[in-house]
Amino acid sequence: MVETILKLTNLRKVYIMGDKKVARKAQKAIQKLHIKYEKAIKNNSDDFKSISNTLNKAQELFSSEKYTESYLLLTGKEIHEDKNEKGVVVHALNGINLEIKTGEMVAIMGPSGSGKSTLLNMLGLLDTPTTGQIFLRDINVTGISNKKLPDIRSHQLGFVFQSFNLIPTLTAIENVMLPLKYSKVPIRNRKNMAKQALEMVNLGDRLHHTPNELSGGQRQRVAIARSIVNKPAIIFGDELTGELDTKMTREVMELVIKLNKNGQTFIIVTHNPEVAKMCQRTITIIDGKVAKK
Repeated sequence: MVETILKLTNLRKVYIMGDKKVARKAQKAIQKLHIKYEKAIKNNSDDFKSISNTLNKAQELFSSEKYTESYLLLTGKEIHEDKNEKGVVVHALNGINLEIKTGEMVAIMGPSGSGKSTLLNMLGLLDTPTTGQIFLRDINVTGISNKKLPDIRSHQLGFVFQSFNLIPTLTAIENVMLPLKYSKVPIRNRKNMAKQALEMVNLGDRLHHTPNELSGGQRQRVAIARSIVNKPAIIFGDELTGELDTKMTREVMELVIKLNKNGQTFIIVTHNPEVAKMCQRTITIIDGKVAKK
């Protein structure tokens, strides 16, 4: 049986901008109850189901912009909205439930502003949800302190970006060695591990070339080598073929498919339907919700 490597439960991300006092108070009350809910689950408390029901009702009211009703449900107190308040409440993610299996190669698609980038930030632990839970290998990482998150990211997660994010003054092997430094791999092991990663992406003959001496496709291969060097559980690709032509896109995706067949889990955000077709499954996000999975 294939295990679930990443699971999202009722994940929400809300941005309150401007003078929306009622919304802020309601959101604060929701977050307070969510903390209570997390503790109830952790302690296997009998009242976690009733807390969950109240939390879900409050969140649905909030999502429907019924902030006063949400606050009343949670606190038993009435508040009144000032009609002169100016601001906006953005529901970037609105109740995402999702599971990713070990060894999957998943595409995430959706129109601009649908919540794809926000979701990627949540999945990659680069941002924290307003409410909801993220489980990485059955560990609830939303309950982990911010001090421990960088260590989880450096050991468990890899990232490949559209713009490569290589340091121009460093060679290919030096760029790939950087994550090993941050994850405190002994110096004596770094060079050999970086060399092996570059050989896996067919760049064993470009170890000492700087980015400006490489083609776009080769730069992205270096970026992929950097993402796999720590042997992460999951690699996230953010429009990883966005700056490549059709030929280079296919070459990079063929490499990704090869790594995936060797067991590497990939989650790729893309606007390119051809890239999505090469993935095993496509998750479509619309208005902060999963429309298809």
